[in-house]
Amino acid sequence: MRLLVAIDHRQGGLDALELARVLGSGEDSSALVVTVLYTGPYPMEFALLPEEEAEEAEPLFDRARAELEGFKVETRAFGGGSPAGIIDNILNRESFDAVVVGSPHRGPVGRVLIGSVAASLLSGSPTAVAVAPVDYAKQEHEGLQTVAVGFDGTPESRLALQRAEDIAQRSAARLEVLTVVKPPAAMPAMVPAYRPQVPAHPEEVIDEAVGAVDADLAVEGVRLDGDPASELIDRCTVGVDLLVLGSRGYGPLTRVLLGSVSRQVAEHAPCPVMVVPRQ
Repeated sequence: MRLLVAIDHRQGGLDALELARVLGSGEDSSALVVTVLYTGPYPMEFALLPEEEAEEAEPLFDRARAELEGFKVETRAFGGGSPAGIIDNILNRESFDAVVVGSPHRGPVGRVLIGSVAASLLSGSPTAVAVAPVDYAKQEHEGLQTVAVGFDGTPESRLALQRAEDIAQRSAARLEVLTVVKPPAAMPAMVPAYRPQVPAHPEEVIDEAVGAVDADLAVEGVRLDGDPASELIDRCTVGVDLLVLGSRGYGPLTRVLLGSVSRQVAEHAPCPVMVVPRQ
């Protein structure tokens, strides 16, 4: 697995390193660790800094090498530009399995928070985006034990299922397929006067997902009932080490683009969230 990890001097950078370590454990993995140094109040084009100009970044990179022991680690320090723009530029030129970022260090501890960098990547990254919750690095993680995936039978959720299955296999984790059933709702003054249950045949959707997974992988299909975002968030409060979601079903192909459910989950989940791009 090859990961791009964005770090800085704040806690979110350490959280991103810890999530990268957890995602890449159990196999040969490599990481490109990137940081952007402050170059002054005036905007300027970004540039890759030579070693003699990037001394400020060395303590960060030393910490990254220590945290990602066993990884093949490459480091790059940039000056100028915006972190999101620099990361997007790299992702468009090189191939990665995922880009890993942390949450800004404010708000509820243990929750994913979407900062400016994560928000930008979740609005158009060509690579899967994984976001660590606040203070993720302050907890002990032995690796991924349970990988969950939101599945509703759409092409985007099938891509998410494939990615979740791959991660679960690499990590020797169990896979949990979460299908949320939104109950019928009355809609006055409209014809028909109600919104049907979605998905219409949830048991068939769950069976499809479970049947598509490698038979050697421990997998469980779980039906949840209620508001999709709330149910997924609640399910992840206990025992889920990573939640994988698909992008919404419209917008640019081969890009991550959040729909309303995935955005709410990504903003409030108590566990790391990975959103995969459309193919």
